[in-house]
Amino acid sequence: MSDLESIKPILVLGANPAWQKTLFFRNFAYGDVNRSCRMETYPAGKGVNFCRAAKIWGRIEPELFQFAGGVNGKLLRDGLEREELAAVTVPVAGATRCCTTCLDESTRTMTELIEPSHAVSEAEAAQLLQAFETALAGASGAAVCGSLPDGSSYSIYHRAAELAHKAGVMILFDAWQNIEPCLSAGKNILKINRQELSKMTGISDLRAALKALFSRFELQFAAITDGAGCAYASNGKTLFTYTLPPVAEVVSPLGCGDTASAVLLSEVVAGTPFEYAFQQALGAASANCLNGVSGSFDRSTAVKLSAKITVSCGEL
Repeated sequence: MSDLESIKPILVLGANPAWQKTLFFRNFAYGDVNRSCRMETYPAGKGVNFCRAAKIWGRIEPELFQFAGGVNGKLLRDGLEREELAAVTVPVAGATRCCTTCLDESTRTMTELIEPSHAVSEAEAAQLLQAFETALAGASGAAVCGSLPDGSSYSIYHRAAELAHKAGVMILFDAWQNIEPCLSAGKNILKINRQELSKMTGISDLRAALKALFSRFELQFAAITDGAGCAYASNGKTLFTYTLPPVAEVVSPLGCGDTASAVLLSEVVAGTPFEYAFQQALGAASANCLNGVSGSFDRSTAVKLSAKITVSCGEL
């Protein structure tokens, strides 16, 4: 029996998906006419990217919970079906946003253009949360990924956390704004980047910020990324520091954090020790840089990159 058959799925609440257009330029000039040399289009948003990465990793099957509307919403749903990514989609009145990314291949710099999204109604939110609650009975874990549609109530995330806690399901948060009520109880993992950690705690020093997290919130683990720099993880007692190997020929950094979240939660709910699960997650995130689709990577390359990561530990 395979892992996908033996372990219950991960539920992924990705409430603010997008239709992604990535334009590649040999040289991008601000304030000028720029003609792209190629383009990638596909379903995206943090929840979608998480599910794509989790499916590629192959440890546990993900199931996405999202809102979608308008022409972009149809493109999104059709794209997910082609990729065979399981999704519960609540149709909404507002149109799904389109995100356009401009990548300069000469400098490896990226410019993102993000359309506004539209607030979901109370009835639309209730419909998604009802489906999420029903599915929790058969879930091994859950994830809350990214922002909500503009103007939507954060009670959507607060209620999702309450439901997961009540069901005894571990939940990972790849989000930081207005999630404090979500972290008051239950089995929680927080995976954010270093800048978000500083904003969330108001503390710039990494060690002090992590101590503040564990004193203020109910957390089992925290995992902190910092792009190509060192990454960090803690259980509230020990601080693990990860030094990443350089990655040659970076194509796009889009989706690296989402990939890390997907592999991290997949491994943790499968029983892998947290500190090693995060090392594997960082290897997959590095591998994600080598192609133009968010949350996509070669698994064997991810494993090789993970083995090159050095890990040190000390008291938090």
